[in-house]
Amino acid sequence: MHDHIAYAAGRLRAAETLPGLLAAAIQGLELVERAATALADPSHGPVRPGLDAALTEAGRAWSALSAAPTVQAPDAGCPQEGRGTRETVDALRRFCLQLTSALVAATAHTLDPADRIACLKAARHIARVHIVLN
Repeated sequence: MHDHIAYAAGRLRAAETLPGLLAAAIQGLELVERAATALADPSHGPVRPGLDAALTEAGRAWSALSAAPTVQAPDAGCPQEGRGTRETVDALRRFCLQLTSALVAATAHTLDPADRIACLKAARHIARVHIVLN
């Protein structure tokens, strides 16, 4: 999972256009959803409180951003690798913060109000995931 987060974070940093940034952001939101789902699986050990809320907010963030007219289809994900739950939660928490920042920054690159609203709504929801994971 750490490799996926690192890859998604790299895509956010490397995005040079609004469509590229939004594509990286929506892929990152899907990653947050997958990670929260995996972390909420009781077969992996004790479930961290609030993961249901994190999963709900990640879904809402994806839904909000997918309404942006500029969003492009994300690339397919990479295979999953396992690591410790605590490390995964910490990496996911840091990535959520980076994703929130990228979504807010994306609003400066568009004149389309629908893009701005979608980015800000998605940022609000993914910021809530960050809070839950703290």
